Amino acid sequence: MLTLLHIEDDDGDAMQVLRDCKKEFGIDGFSLVRVNSMKNALLKLKENSFDTVLLDLNLGDGRSIENIEAIKEKAADMPIVVLSGHDDTETALLAIRNGAQEYIIKSVNNARQLGLAVLASIERKAYERHLYHLANHDELTGLPNRRAFKDYLKPWLIRASRWQRTETVMFMDVNGFKQMNDTLGHDVGDLLLKQISAILRSGLRASDMLARYAGDEFVVHLDTDAKDPKALSERVAGKINKFFEEPIMIGGHSIKTSVSIGIASFPRDGLDVSSLIHHADLAMYDSKTAGKPFSFYDMENAMSAKTEQREKS
Repeated sequence: MLTLLHIEDDDGDAMQVLRDCKKEFGIDGFSLVRVNSMKNALLKLKENSFDTVLLDLNLGDGRSIENIEAIKEKAADMPIVVLSGHDDTETALLAIRNGAQEYIIKSVNNARQLGLAVLASIERKAYERHLYHLANHDELTGLPNRRAFKDYLKPWLIRASRWQRTETVMFMDVNGFKQMNDTLGHDVGDLLLKQISAILRSGLRASDMLARYAGDEFVVHLDTDAKDPKALSERVAGKINKFFEEPIMIGGHSIKTSVSIGIASFPRDGLDVSSLIHHADLAMYDSKTAGKPFSFYDMENAMSAKTEQREKS
């Protein structure tokens, strides 16, 4: 059954849409909730989930594209079908550019057009979600990728600056992965990375963000809303390293590996996404060079450690 939210302040237009939906979807094929203001619409979107929003652009408490923007702010992933009394190409294109999936003109003989617009909006939004997933997730592990991680971290740092919070990034590298990959083959290497990503995820909380950064490198944003962020980082790093005490079984191979972890914190170690990740990466090199399970960023130690690693490779 389709669930539709209809935002319309004209009773006659609302009744026409209800008749059109009954004609196109059948009496039992849909559920339609009608509200007559943006205020009530946003409350409904907060409380309920809908397949599509049917939106009149001009309401008593909301005008034109502002209505689309208000819905996208409250429910960013919601398909929107604009129902307008204005047959205006410029407005239609502007609505689509600002997030609407469909724009149709109100009419007394509109059932088929409305039905197709609703179904098309749902399909188009599903395809958009699919493309977004492909662009922002690693194909092998299913984890968010580097771009998704950076996009995720930016607003956290903005809020942290405003609220004077500490934000923590961990950079992890799988020890000896290249040798294992060369010795056992890329298929085993891929299976190992998938298993390692599952191990890392199990060592984190649901509120922590794990991403595959590149190759055998992973990054984590710790939700550090705690009195002692450093102690939290140490606990999480220790927990993750403990998971690697036992060998990992892949295709009959017993593989002993571990991860080197570097830790950097906002604002002490970086004020933007790039510098924070870079300094966590340098701390990881310090961890790897010193043979420690994890290291906090220290500029002098980290730089010398990375230089040493480069000389070895």
